[in-house]
Amino acid sequence: MPFNTALSGIRAASSDLKITGNNIANASTSGFKRSRAEFGDVYAISVLGSGSNTIGSGVRLQSVSQNFNQGSMAFTENSLDLAVNGNGFFVVQQGGEQFYTRAGTFGLDKEGFVVNNVDARLQGFPADDAGNISGLQGDIQVRTSNLAPRATTNVDMLLNLDSSETVLQSNGTTFNTTGNSVAVTRAGLSDDTTTTVTGTTFTFPLANDFRVTPMTFDVELTASTGENGTVSVNLNTAEGIPATVNNFNELLTLEGVINTQLSQPLPPQSTVDVFAKAVDMGGGNYRMDFVATKSGEASQVRVLNASANAADIGIAANPAIATSTPGIAKVDNGYPEQTVDITDNNGGVISFVAAKGQSAAQTASSLNALNGVTASASTTLTIPFASFNNSNGDMTVTVKGVKLSADNLSVLADNVNALSNGTLQGVTASIDTATGDLTLTSSVGDDIPIRIESPDDGDSIEVFGNPNAPSSFLEVDTNGTLNNPSALNSDLNSIVVGGSINIVLDEGYTASNAVPPSVGLFGPLTGQAFTEVIINEFDPNDQGTYNWENQLTIFDSLGNSHVMTNYYVKQEYDANDPSTTANHWKMFTRIDGEDVGDPDTSLPPPQNIEATVAVFDVYFNDDGSLNNLITDDVLISNWTPKDADGNPNGAMTPQNVLNGGNTLIGDPPTSSNFVINLEGTTQFSSDFSVNDVDQSGYSTGRLSGLNIGDDGVIFARFTNGESQVLGQLALADFASMQGLQPVGDTMWAENYESGTPNIGAPQSGALGAIQSGALEESNVDLSEELVRLIIAQRNFQASAKTIETADSVTQTIINMR
Repeated sequence: MPFNTALSGIRAASSDLKITGNNIANASTSGFKRSRAEFGDVYAISVLGSGSNTIGSGVRLQSVSQNFNQGSMAFTENSLDLAVNGNGFFVVQQGGEQFYTRAGTFGLDKEGFVVNNVDARLQGFPADDAGNISGLQGDIQVRTSNLAPRATTNVDMLLNLDSSETVLQSNGTTFNTTGNSVAVTRAGLSDDTTTTVTGTTFTFPLANDFRVTPMTFDVELTASTGENGTVSVNLNTAEGIPATVNNFNELLTLEGVINTQLSQPLPPQSTVDVFAKAVDMGGGNYRMDFVATKSGEASQVRVLNASANAADIGIAANPAIATSTPGIAKVDNGYPEQTVDITDNNGGVISFVAAKGQSAAQTASSLNALNGVTASASTTLTIPFASFNNSNGDMTVTVKGVKLSADNLSVLADNVNALSNGTLQGVTASIDTATGDLTLTSSVGDDIPIRIESPDDGDSIEVFGNPNAPSSFLEVDTNGTLNNPSALNSDLNSIVVGGSINIVLDEGYTASNAVPPSVGLFGPLTGQAFTEVIINEFDPNDQGTYNWENQLTIFDSLGNSHVMTNYYVKQEYDANDPSTTANHWKMFTRIDGEDVGDPDTSLPPPQNIEATVAVFDVYFNDDGSLNNLITDDVLISNWTPKDADGNPNGAMTPQNVLNGGNTLIGDPPTSSNFVINLEGTTQFSSDFSVNDVDQSGYSTGRLSGLNIGDDGVIFARFTNGESQVLGQLALADFASMQGLQPVGDTMWAENYESGTPNIGAPQSGALGAIQSGALEESNVDLSEELVRLIIAQRNFQASAKTIETADSVTQTIINMR
């Protein structure tokens, strides 16, 4: 009967309708692969075979095959939307089972694992913290929490140091002024006095009539400087003097005539440095003095050979001689004139003269004007707490002409420091906390004069300059008796301390032959006085002491950033000096402006625990390449991370070399130590350049974005500017994709027919590439499926017609009589 045959056709058509309907239903399902019904005819076969005229028994569904052709790419803005461009399936795991899919609609779950819409975890090859991808398959996880900071443990710098750079440093000698006058405390008059002949008192009117009787006398000056000699003075009305002198104004006229003749005498006499001075003493009494022009000089003035009528203006008549009181110079630093010979590197000699009484600052300035000579001066004095007496707090102290209140030495120090950038430029004060003594310092080497004033008798001050010389005292005396016999009366006197000088001579320059040899600023210039010194030695605050510098941000263990600065100084090379080496540089390293070299334990406390200058020798071969054999290992092993206030911030502290610090730094690190690697650095004749620089540390950061490359490598970007490889996606391929078992949700499972999967990295072997930000669309062609739907419908109707026809035939047979 044909009923079974027709029923098989209906079943086949119904299956075709289901398969086609499923394709149509998943036309928008990402990664879906369309299916196709494959049918076979059915024949009954006996043991001995069938005859040639055997009639078939219908149709059966042999297979539902899937078309794994790639679908179109639909691009999205989600970096975790993934598509495989080529062969391969994404590998996912769910509930301990492993499945395979072409649908790349992935996202992150609450733990950061990459999952699809049914929480199956994407598989791949995770990376370690250093970004090294392992070969073991595992879940891909993206850290969405803070990225923990990482301390800098390695710095890579690829530089070029210009071989044509000049050497900035040289060798020279230095010495200090050690003469026996240096910084000796000297006390004396605050102001110069002048050599003066004091006349006797007279009144008006003068008895002399200058029309009748001229007045004559001689004025004589004997001095070490200026115009010396004798001038004869002739006073009469022809010289412009009134006939009689009856008041002070007329006396001033007479004074003017005398001074004209003293300054413009008749030849052959010459000018003398003396002048007449009319003095109104009050009460109708007057005086005529004769004063030397130059103050502070112990000269001699005499008035002699006077006519009898000279007594009218207080001058004793001949043979009497009026003799002066010598002038006294105000107190100064006590430095006499001294000569020193400076010999240059070509053998030329300059005789340098340090003038008498000139300050150390002035002498240093004159020395700096000489080629090959650098000088700096400073002045220091001490006021002991024990001998500072201010009984009622009324005393004032005048420092370099500036009057300061001084209730006590601490107040005086504060007042000095408040003016150190103003009227007391360069002068600073400090208090010794142990003794209470006050120290005043002039950073430029000016003389420091000290005066005191007070209404209280006995207030006093003591001043030390050179500690090997005696001190000096000033005392306020209101009762005519000094309490301290060594003191000077403060009304007229001051104490002055002079400065000392440090002198540096360029290579090949010498200083010798101090005259006098030790009485003054300069001491004997013997070989023991000189010390070898590096001229223009490295100073991070002076750009003229290093050839180049570069900066780099590094991080401590808490993620705080710090600035490391490296300075490069070319070293001198002399083929005749075995202590020098060609192509030699020194690299100095500082962090946050501080030295980070290991302490020098040979120094006395507290210097034995203080950081030293971190300096490293860098050598190059004659082809400009780095000489790794003799270049120092650059290990920073004494860096204590600090906060903005200069205090340790709690991050990991250093491990000095003496305590076991070395270039093998663990991961994770246990100290702030790090290594600077200069591999590849060159010394060519071209501008200094930083070709590449990198360091291993970073601060705390949060995930800001993901990039997934064609090779499936997942690259994470963080807000701290860091980036990190998180892993690599895995793809699977099968010998027979048609053998895969569909399990729903656009996933397949491995079975016997598919064979075992070949799992590897994208773009390896026959595996395709990863397209991030895109989804593979279904490969269903709706037009084709609709046509197939029509065909399946027709087939269904035709098989149903077969049943109808068979039924009619059967009915006819039943109705036969």
